[in-house]
Amino acid sequence: MADAAVDPNALGERYHFLIRRLHSLSGIVPVGVFLCVHMSVNASVLAGPARFQFAVDQIHKLANLGILKPVEVLFIFLPIAFHAYVGAWIWLTGKPEIMRYPHLDNIRYAVQRWTGIIAIVFILAHLWHVHWIIPGGTEFDAHAAAESAVNAMASLWVGPVYALGVLCAVFHFANGIWTFLITWGVTIGPGSQRRSGWVCGIIGVVLALMGLAALAKFKSMDVSALQHPPVTATGKVEPGAQTTGH
Repeated sequence: MADAAVDPNALGERYHFLIRRLHSLSGIVPVGVFLCVHMSVNASVLAGPARFQFAVDQIHKLANLGILKPVEVLFIFLPIAFHAYVGAWIWLTGKPEIMRYPHLDNIRYAVQRWTGIIAIVFILAHLWHVHWIIPGGTEFDAHAAAESAVNAMASLWVGPVYALGVLCAVFHFANGIWTFLITWGVTIGPGSQRRSGWVCGIIGVVLALMGLAALAKFKSMDVSALQHPPVTATGKVEPGAQTTGH
């Protein structure tokens, strides 16, 4: 009995569908989840350097177990790299033609692509600036979180570059949630898509305010005056505790 013929076009279509779905999913989990956690940890500095140190310490408990770097590589950097690679392919092969068809959906598609490109460039600059995976910058010290963050944010270029990067990353994520819900068939009709658009917009505004407020706080803090009182297991300052500087 002869083997059934295999249609390469059909295989290609199935492969394309799978890649697009994985790209959509990876933008939410784990990349989007990590963005929210990262923004929340940074925003904790608004409650003071001690609270920020406590938030950083919770993450770096993984380092004490010897699994922080593998977790970062497997669940953060590789998914980001996959999402960025496929996103760049979509951007290069897509044809939004905004000038010819200046419709809102077409504009959103183009802005989603551009903010994605800017966001990945910003992420690479951010990793070079403060992370071990791309050496050469000012590596973040988890044991002196506020001081090292303030020192890293001191350069003049940091403010505008980080502000642009945060806004692009947040828009890309918030708009990505909206398209994810459509892609996966959660919001089908115009009404549900309109309502989800408002929710995604609120999520984007909240994350943007958190990111920009944390950036402003880091830029305005006096590193020489930073003091860190001991904190309890819940992250609260111990009553009557003496403060000690690093």
